[in-house]
Amino acid sequence: MRSLYLLSTLIILGILHPTQNAAATGINDKVLKGNAVYSVYELSPKTTAIVINYAETDSATVFDKIFDRIEEQDSIKANWFYSQFDEAIPIRGVQIVDSLGVYSLLYNEKVEKEMKPHVEKDFYVYGTKGFDVLKPQKVIFGLDECKTNIFAFTLNGFDSSKNGKPIFASDKKIELVYGRNYKEAEAKINDYYSNIEADYADNIPTKVYANIGNLYFTYTDDFKWRDTFSFDNTECFFPSRAIFRLEKDGTVVPVWTDGLDLFGIPCD
Repeated sequence: MRSLYLLSTLIILGILHPTQNAAATGINDKVLKGNAVYSVYELSPKTTAIVINYAETDSATVFDKIFDRIEEQDSIKANWFYSQFDEAIPIRGVQIVDSLGVYSLLYNEKVEKEMKPHVEKDFYVYGTKGFDVLKPQKVIFGLDECKTNIFAFTLNGFDSSKNGKPIFASDKKIELVYGRNYKEAEAKINDYYSNIEADYADNIPTKVYANIGNLYFTYTDDFKWRDTFSFDNTECFFPSRAIFRLEKDGTVVPVWTDGLDLFGIPCD
């Protein structure tokens, strides 16, 4: 039986939109102001990537604008979806580069050529225990009628044994403190979520893995969906990353939050 998730309520509140709020975000906070922050996910056993959600409706980022222009010329989405509904229709305009995860990850030469100059630099890629400095390699994307559509900028060489699970990337270094005990902060943030009335929710708790003063860096993810994804066995349908500020009076303030809808709310 499918889980329910609080994503729809977060959309209404303007806190999170699975198809529009995943671009690099200049954080409006005195500690992180000017930093561009991106989510990082292990999309499959062989693909780790900076992920930017495809807005689709209003070309919210330069990446949306590039893709929409090429899509208008070459009908990338239509050709892909037709091929998925009818095996007799050949796949045109894209190459499948990875089908081991929840997405069939696709490559288009025009898309890569125009998007890559915007990410062709070093990024600080932060995990649950440390960070690496990496440069994106390939530009690929995932298209789905129900799940969040994504642009993915692949990362090679992230050392998970040293740095833990990859969580987010920034174009500037952020002096994270990897503390040992965040139970109090985690409890407050999870209470914050639990007090939001929700139509959809899964049971994955939010974890705090680092902080800068009263800014707490979190993930909501069990990291298992990259290897096996099914509606019978998967527990995490809405992996996300976030930064919260905890005020002195205990108020929890979302500074930045971003996630994927792997459940497929639009098709439910």
